[in-house]
Amino acid sequence: MQTLRSRSLVAVVGALVMCVCVDAASATVVYGYPLTDRCPAAGVAEEVDRWGMFACNCTSYVAWALQANGQRLDWFVPGAMDAHNWAHVAKLSLLPIGMLPRRGAVVVWPNLEPPFGHVAYVTGVDSDGGFDVAEYNFPPASGAGPFLFDRRKDVSRTGAIFIYVPHRG
Repeated sequence: MQTLRSRSLVAVVGALVMCVCVDAASATVVYGYPLTDRCPAAGVAEEVDRWGMFACNCTSYVAWALQANGQRLDWFVPGAMDAHNWAHVAKLSLLPIGMLPRRGAVVVWPNLEPPFGHVAYVTGVDSDGGFDVAEYNFPPASGAGPFLFDRRKDVSRTGAIFIYVPHRG
């Protein structure tokens, strides 16, 4: 009986944790990146994460967001996942890519912060064509300050490519 109660308690606690991690407006998991407490103030860690990305980088966060939202990760190519290369790797893996945002897509800016690029996770799409993202290490406009987790709203599609990553089957 104690074991059954313990399992029930674990299930309830697990469900509560998931609720904390979900953005209520979009029902998309955006909070809960497990490496946050290890990220240095500069935003870059010299540690490779479980997805083969450098921890605390935009690529690591987006890999986590894809996993947290039940989307495929089997298209990652070890050693070829700098942000500027994500659309190319997705195309080689026969994932659909395009120029329009969709909630749950990966947005790639291959020419931002050369030579690395930048990726973010699309959390919503506005009626005017703008979109919202959750991301790590987006360079602040001032060029100063730590690169950390942030959410941006009404982002422009200029220079963006979208990867429509399907859910795991």
